[in-house]
Amino acid sequence: MKRRSKSSRPLAAALLGALLLAGCGVRYPKNYTLNLSQPARQAARQTPPDQVLGPLVVREFRCLDYLSEGRIVYRPSPQEVGFYEYHRWAVSPQEAITQFMTDRIRAESLFISVAAEGEAEAAYLLSGKIGQLEEVDQGRDVRAVCKISAELRHVPSGEIVWSATAFETVPVEKRDVPGVVSSLSAAARTSVDRLVDSMRESLAFPKSE
Repeated sequence: MKRRSKSSRPLAAALLGALLLAGCGVRYPKNYTLNLSQPARQAARQTPPDQVLGPLVVREFRCLDYLSEGRIVYRPSPQEVGFYEYHRWAVSPQEAITQFMTDRIRAESLFISVAAEGEAEAAYLLSGKIGQLEEVDQGRDVRAVCKISAELRHVPSGEIVWSATAFETVPVEKRDVPGVVSSLSAAARTSVDRLVDSMRESLAFPKSE
């Protein structure tokens, strides 16, 4: 009568488990960032010295809770919100869009200086809200949608001297998540450009002392 090793059965089970795990594999999330690098534009018009405003600080833009939890968002219907479980933002949209807005305003030379909130005293405070940054599905039509609102407050008086909302939709031509991110980036860039252009056109601001 042959004796069976007491360890043979546990070892076989362990090997079988390892093989099953190797067959199934482990899926790791992919991470993305908005590509907000500015395409070639005409040089910004030089703001006349007597129209340059006092120091500006920019507060990080707010956004709705479902847009800030890390996963890329899509809407299969107007009432339903879905998330790409394995496709996430490496940099939060609030941080990326706020920084891009800051850089765009600084490039326009509308203010003596531009800084993040808490880094300097200010005559003006810019704040904003990201209302949409998501894929929207309507049958076979897939679009990237971005909506950003912003307002500029004159700090000494507390008066809101400018406000605007920009809304942009961009078709998703490449039907995969990188294609969605590319279209979201284009929609965000255009929205910020429109806000900055609106601010420039409204330069009848009260000058800081």
